[in-house]
Order: sequence, then C-alpha cells, then structure tokens
Amino acid sequence: MARFDRKTFILIFGAALLGAAWAIYNRGIAPGLGIDERLRAQTWVIFATPFATFWGWFFARRGERLWAAAICFCIYFFAPFIAARYESCAVVWAQYGPLGCFTATGVAREIANTAKHVVYFQAIVVVHVLAALGLALQRALSRSTISAPSMQGSGVKTP
Repeated sequence: MARFDRKTFILIFGAALLGAAWAIYNRGIAPGLGIDERLRAQTWVIFATPFATFWGWFFARRGERLWAAAICFCIYFFAPFIAARYESCAVVWAQYGPLGCFTATGVAREIANTAKHVVYFQAIVVVHVLAALGLALQRALSRSTISAPSMQGSGVKTP
C-alpha cells in the first residue's frame, strides 16, 4: 500500500480550501456591486481556487512546480465548461427532463441570464474543490518522481 504524505495533502487541499473560501466570499459580494466590481469579484470566483491550489502544490513539492502550473491551469481552463454544462442542465431539468440539457439550450440560456448565473458560480467552486481534492489525494499517495539534480557523475567531487 502506498504511503500517504499528509504534508502534501494538507498543503495542497488546505490551500485549495482557502482559495475556495475567497471564491465563496467574492461570489457572495458580487450581486451588490457595480458592473466593474462585479466582474472583478466573479473573476476571483473562477480564478481563486486553482491559483491557491498551485501555491499549495508549489510549497509541498517545489520540484514539481511546472507540473503544478500545467495541471492547475487545466483545472482553471476546463472547469468553466463543466460548470456551464451543469448550469444549462440544472435550470431546465424540472421542466424538460434530461433531454432538455441538449434540446432546450435557448430556454436554459434565458433562465440562467435571468438568474445571473447563480448556479454556474456555485458549480464552479464545487468543481474546483473536487478537482483539488482528487489532485491532493493523488499527489499525497504518489512519490515525487522529479528528483533534485544530482552532482554525481558531473565531475564535481561530492562528500
């Protein structure tokens, strides 16, 4: 059985939870703001958790910083598509059923716009937290495969 690295898990998932808390805070204040301020708050909702997850991973395993940046960017980039699909299904499910996710897209768009995409901004935080949980578990259960550079064989005498 693989050894569980608590430090890695706590740093990655703890940072992700801090990012999620910041995202939830910004999601909560966004409706009462003007257009420019609301856009800034909604940007933080989408950006905060993957950004914090990257820093947690960076501090847990510095040698994997490029891998961390790539994976966290993928989470940041693809999660909005998942949240948008979920929103378009959730707002029409009661009236049109599961087929409405694909046939009632115009109605879904109208309902989501009227509701100011509340479902989307809730779903994106959930998607980010679930992705961060999976990432933290995967990294905590695997050994770091990127080792520090070795001076052996380079002609430099090591003690």
